[in-house]
Parts: sequence; C-alpha cells; structure tokens
Amino acid sequence: MARTIKEIQTAIRDDLTTQREGRPELSPSATAEWRLWTWVVAGAIHTLEIIHDEFRSEIDAAADKITPGTVRWYVEQCKRFQNGHELLFDPDTAQLYYAVDDPAARIIGVVAVTEGKERLSIKVAKTDEQNRIVPLTADELHNFTGYVDSIKFAGIETVTVSTNADQVRYDAEVFYDPAVPVTTVRERVAAALDAFRSGQDFDSMLYRQKFVSAIMAVDGVVTAELKSMERKGTSMEDFEPVGVADELEAGYFDYTADCTLTLTSIKAS
Repeated sequence: MARTIKEIQTAIRDDLTTQREGRPELSPSATAEWRLWTWVVAGAIHTLEIIHDEFRSEIDAAADKITPGTVRWYVEQCKRFQNGHELLFDPDTAQLYYAVDDPAARIIGVVAVTEGKERLSIKVAKTDEQNRIVPLTADELHNFTGYVDSIKFAGIETVTVSTNADQVRYDAEVFYDPAVPVTTVRERVAAALDAFRSGQDFDSMLYRQKFVSAIMAVDGVVTAELKSMERKGTSMEDFEPVGVADELEAGYFDYTADCTLTLTSIKAS
C-alpha cells in the first residue's frame, strides 16, 4: 500500500539527519533548502507507489476474471450469453462458442453471483427501453439456465434466479456549492444514483456508504446526509431499514417513486 508523502518525507529526513555529522552542508534550519527537496522527492516516490498499487490491483482483477471457476469468471460468462443462439463445442480447443457474435442477443444486463458450499446462486436481469431493470421472461430464463448448465464446472450446483427488483426508498439531503446551478447539481446527482443502481457489484450487496459515496463524487456536491434508506424484496411484506450492508433478494434494485432528494446550498470552505 502506498505510503503518504509525509511518511516518505519523514523517512528521508530521518535518514539524512543521521548522516548530518558527515554532511556539514545539511543545515539544521527548518527552512533549509534540502528539506524542501525531501518533500519534492517524497511526492515523486508517493506517485510511483500509487501507480504500483493500481497496477497490482488491475493485474489481480484481470487474473480473477480470466481464471475459470471464480465468481468473476461466472459473471463474465453470464454476460456473454446470447439468447436464441445455439452454443457449439469446438473439439480442437475444447471450448464452447457461438457461431455468430450477436451483441443484440446478449440480454443479460445485471448479474449477481453468490457462492455457497458447492453451490452458486446466479441472479440476473435485463434492462428495458426505459433503462429499467426487469426480470427475464420464462423462455429467456429457461434458455439462460441451459447455458449455465453447459458452462458450469462439474459437481457445482447452480441456481438461476430472475425476479422483480428489490425496491429501495431513500431520504437524502445534498449540500452543494452555490456556484453550481441547482438544476445542474440535481441532474448530476440523478445520473450518479442511476449509475450506482445499474452498476451494482456482482455480490448482491447494497452498501449504504457506497450510495453516499456515489453522491459525494458528483462535481459541485460539498457533502451529503443519508437520513434513511429502506429496502423491500419480493418476499418481504413491508420496507425494512438498510443496515451497513444488505443482500438484495433479486440481486439488483430499483428506486421507488417516493424517494426524497433535498438540495441545499452551502458555501464550500
């Protein structure tokens, strides 16, 4: 993990300080030029360490994605499903493939895979013309289940589910910089929350803090307060508060029409 600039600078200073007796050019003054250079060098080292961390994360993610049998691998394979196309087997490569690459037939828009003991629960959905998350039809789910049965590893039990989305209701207040028009902030926040909804991780979990972080990442937002957040799955009689993290029954969710989003102007310090 990358060290902070201060940590790196302190290490450099300590090392140089121990050598000061043999380095008379190193002034003990707090404003000495060499101390400024330690900050410059520390900043460069910090940047390099961040790049190394990011590279390592990308390599790990790529390895997980291409390693057969991992949860990420199943997610990627589910997204490659082409409804209405026959899955073929190549005896030379021992690989399953489609004769034609048809992006329009790749109907899976949302995938959530949870792992149990020798069992995988795969929850999927598609998006309609209004970009709403909707369950697969009976025929589509039947075809998808057959596809999963073909690609899964021997001895692994899979359960495929496509049901109505969980309903999420929130009450949030967003404090924004008055230099940004309120209409612009509202549009940006709405777009960010929509992206959060459609970009759920593959583990079926809804995190309160990630919801807030999605709002905080919007340009012009100073801070935000999530006053309440509730969820209702298809098997639940009524809405229940979302804790730190809740598992989504459907694997995905939609916002209710009665969500509350309050925008308040505040001077950014």
